Amino acid sequence: MKYNKILIVGGIGSGKTTLANKISKMLKIKNYELDNIVYKRRDIYEKYKPKIRDRKIKSILKRKKWILEGFYSRSWTNPIYRKADIVLILNIKPSISKKRLIKRFLKRRLSFKDNKNINKKFKRTISLLKYIEEYPKKYFKMQKETATDFNKNVLILNNKKQVNKFIKSLK
Repeated sequence: MKYNKILIVGGIGSGKTTLANKISKMLKIKNYELDNIVYKRRDIYEKYKPKIRDRKIKSILKRKKWILEGFYSRSWTNPIYRKADIVLILNIKPSISKKRLIKRFLKRRLSFKDNKNINKKFKRTISLLKYIEEYPKKYFKMQKETATDFNKNVLILNNKKQVNKFIKSLK
């Protein structure tokens, strides 16, 4: 199957960015992180004004090909769900997501690069761990409902084996 417009959603640490990067490289389609569209500076959680965020999204959605990935399923994301050729929902076990988040935190914390667009605060990482715990009960349900309300082509991937099978299907 050929997909030109792909939306990847899932919980924190579910592998959205990793999957988006793999598909982007494989299909030669530019990929966008919704966090970079929402936040001016992720280290201090300074957001763009909704008008700016919406303008950026509109600009991406006009393209013939795109990959968008993120945690969000609010009303401002509805046009993304609607325009996607496929919506991938990563529903990974919380224990795996937690390990990935801690690993990411340590990697960033030990990095000597001065990047103002990433979180290096332990306190924030703790709050993200709580989101991971809530994901299966609350956020997965919201993402699934939003996806099925606006798109007929929704694929839920629950583990690495299913993710790899999907990637192989793109070749």
